[in-house]
Amino acid sequence: MRNLVVLSVAAVVAFTTSPASADDLMQSARETFKPIPLAVPAVKGNAVTREEIELGKMLFFDTRLSASQIISCNSCHNLAAGGVDTGPTSIGHGWQKGPRRAPTVLNAVFNVAQFWDGRAEDLKAQAKGPIQASIEMNATPALVEKTLASMPAYVERFKKAFPEDASPVTFDNITKAIEAFEATLIHPRLPV
Repeated sequence: MRNLVVLSVAAVVAFTTSPASADDLMQSARETFKPIPLAVPAVKGNAVTREEIELGKMLFFDTRLSASQIISCNSCHNLAAGGVDTGPTSIGHGWQKGPRRAPTVLNAVFNVAQFWDGRAEDLKAQAKGPIQASIEMNATPALVEKTLASMPAYVERFKKAFPEDASPVTFDNITKAIEAFEATLIHPRLPV
C-alpha cells in the first residue's frame, strides 16, 4: 500500500510540473551530460598511433589469443551486434557460461572504470583479464606471446607499432594495442 501511495505522489508531481521547471531540468541535463566526442580521446599512458590501432584491430579479431584458438575479443564484444554478445551471458572457453553478459566496447574509452564492477581502471587493464580468465579465453601471457612471436607478419606489425622496444611482442604491448583499437570504437562512428 505504501508503494502505491509513493507512486501516486510521484505521478501527481510529474504531471503537475510546470514548463519552466521542465526547461530547468533540460538545462541541468545539458550542463551535466555532454555529447560524445567524435575524435579519439588521449589515452593515458598510451600514445596511440595508426600502427598500434591497426595491430589492435587484428588482435581484437584473432582467435589465437585464446587457449582453444576459437575465441577472440570479438566473440563476446561482437561489433556487428553493438559491441556485445547476443545471449543472456557470455560463452567462453570450453563452452562455459559466464556469470553475466559482456558490456559493450562502444564508447568504453569514456568509462571511468571497466567491467560491470569497475575493477579495471582502463581498457588496457581490462584486455588483460579475459585473455587470462579460465572461463573466458583461458590463455597465459607466455602462451599468447609465444604464439604471436611465431608469426613473422605479427612480429613485423609489433616492430612498427612499438619501434622503441627491442622485443616488442609482449603481453603489455598486446593489451596496449587492443586498448588503442578499442579507443576508436566511438558510437555512432564506425570502427577504423
